[in-house]
Amino acid sequence: MMTSLLALAAMAVIQPKWTQTFAQEFDGAKGTAPDPNIWRHDVGGSGYGNHEWESYTEGNKNAFLDGKGNLIIEARKEPTKGKDNIARDYSSARINTSGHFAQAYGKFEARIKMPRGKGIWPAFWMLGDNAGSVGWPRCGEIDITEFLGHQLFTTHGTVHGPGYSGGGGISAATDSKTPLDADYHVYGLIWNPEKIEFQLDGVTFQTVTPDDIGSNDWVYDHPHFIILNLAVGGDWPGYPDATTTFPQRMVVDWVRAYKDENLVVDTEGIKKRAEERKKKANTYTWPGPFAVPGTVSLADYNLGGEGKAYHDSDPENQGGQYRLTEGVDVGASGTKPKFSLGWTKAGEWLKYDLNISQTGTYKVEAMVASDGQGGEFHIEIDGEQVANSATVPNTGGWTNWKPLSLGDARLSEGKHTLKLVMDKNSDKTGSIGNFLSLNFKK
Repeated sequence: MMTSLLALAAMAVIQPKWTQTFAQEFDGAKGTAPDPNIWRHDVGGSGYGNHEWESYTEGNKNAFLDGKGNLIIEARKEPTKGKDNIARDYSSARINTSGHFAQAYGKFEARIKMPRGKGIWPAFWMLGDNAGSVGWPRCGEIDITEFLGHQLFTTHGTVHGPGYSGGGGISAATDSKTPLDADYHVYGLIWNPEKIEFQLDGVTFQTVTPDDIGSNDWVYDHPHFIILNLAVGGDWPGYPDATTTFPQRMVVDWVRAYKDENLVVDTEGIKKRAEERKKKANTYTWPGPFAVPGTVSLADYNLGGEGKAYHDSDPENQGGQYRLTEGVDVGASGTKPKFSLGWTKAGEWLKYDLNISQTGTYKVEAMVASDGQGGEFHIEIDGEQVANSATVPNTGGWTNWKPLSLGDARLSEGKHTLKLVMDKNSDKTGSIGNFLSLNFKK
């Protein structure tokens, strides 16, 4: 009885006690700009590292209250030239709380009704308040939601840091039962010292911890400020086409933040665990040979190095998170297995030792991802192609994994060597795609 009471008491202590630290309800007169004591405007048409097509404006031109308790961020098709003197065909707004509000750890939420259309790219996200001194991505970036206007049911949550940024960010997506432009939804983040949870309508769909970043630095230990923006075009969403209508509106009902009064930050423990994690990440134990039927983790290619276990077109491990002494580009997958092949190019190959338990015909399926139409590849057993050559489809993101059937393969019992061969780069992405696993089923 006493043990149970103690356990319940311990559970009660660790439950979060949320206290609101920030609230923007956007009450105010129609047409007024968001509160300048809270929100700053990023302005201009530089493309912001993503080859975006809009020029962000200041004041209430593209960011304004609707008089009904909402903030409107509106993208318009209109010639616009900002103070940077860069001419663009679209205008929009990007606002942030830098210098006014930033917080480390807690709960951050916004209730938003999304716009729609090809090339429309709204986001609710956070950036480390030390960005000006250490730069991106070392400052840390947490994308609470990114929405692609041609994928009406899907929201993406991503973290970017040193060694896992851009296309190598740790990302996951979830689908709503209804289109996200049809009504308001709550996009949320619960951020603890060693855990980040992404939520849609209060339900967690992705959890990221230091274990997901290998030997890289976990940079989510300092205040981040809030950003709301509506981009037009970019490398990820693509660009507006004949189906895209303007104006498009990102409608924000409210933005709120909370801190956990019960949170205790174990600074020394965090430091010790980071040291242990980095040491472990630099020590690799090969899990092969792989049993067939079964799944081959493609980041766990054979030992032996360049020219024997693999061929990679450049000597560096671009992902920098797994098997760091090898030249194969491996990044975080955002799922299980934790690591995947990325930055793939035609002419590259990798080998895997197999132990096939039974002669027979197997169905072969690859788990792949690509942010755009991918390239072509095939597999071989002992130097002979088996199953079909395949082209990696556009899955909507570099860690948005989808199964791809390679058809049937006739395999013989015993020990054999699988070879994954990259054949032809995509004209769209310049690579083949990302690869998580191969599955062989009877």
